Amino acid sequence: MPFITLSSSTLHRIPHLEGAPSYVHFVDVFGTPKAAGVQDPLTGSLFYIEKTDDHQELRPYDYDETGVILKGTLVIEDESGKTATLEKGDTFFIERGSRIRFTTPDFGIAFKGASRWKRVSKL
Repeated sequence: MPFITLSSSTLHRIPHLEGAPSYVHFVDVFGTPKAAGVQDPLTGSLFYIEKTDDHQELRPYDYDETGVILKGTLVIEDESGKTATLEKGDTFFIERGSRIRFTTPDFGIAFKGASRWKRVSKL
């Protein structure tokens, strides 16, 4: 089976996520090809968020997701008001069915893995 790698220079080219607020950048970089009989897809993504005062609404998750902070700071808040401030090297796990908001006091870049199909995107 083949494998795929990604250069760290890719962190400087994460595109804006279409339909998202201007401060959210996101791209699927790896993913299980959608095929008949495949039931457990896995997708790897790069996520970049800029500091803003215009915070997004809590977003529902219909899949499990995990991630590691690569650079900067990421603040995660759930529907109960619980927050966690994560920095480089810290990891997180979001259970499907959760409602989550990401913010940052400066900027944050994370690599995320999710149990969903890869979206068609270009890096």
